[in-house]
Amino acid sequence: MKKKDLKVLIVDNALLVVSRVSEIISELDCVMSVSVATTYEEAVKKISLLQPDIVLLDIYLKDKSGLELLEFIKRSHPSIKAIMLTNQSSDNYKNLCEKIGSDHFIDKSSEFENITGIIESYHV
Repeated sequence: MKKKDLKVLIVDNALLVVSRVSEIISELDCVMSVSVATTYEEAVKKISLLQPDIVLLDIYLKDKSGLELLEFIKRSHPSIKAIMLTNQSSDNYKNLCEKIGSDHFIDKSSEFENITGIIESYHV
């Protein structure tokens, strides 16, 4: 990969989180584009259209579970790196996400600062 070549999709219905994460990620040298989806259906369409390298997603979405979206991503687009970004940080959710195939699990309330390092680690 070259400089500024990662495409990132953020899937979350909390607009404040989306705004902040988008702002942080856009500043990374390795990120070419940041897109946003607030629902499962919108995310599925954008994944097919944009073919992102990384998807950051919350467990709770308006129309379906982020866990269902994680399953879709890992089944249909296994090369996409899926990072769970959620307030649902219990071990049960973390273990379930890992079992489904999440590449990382970030607690919004205490591990937010880890996002940039994780994204940069995917830049080869």
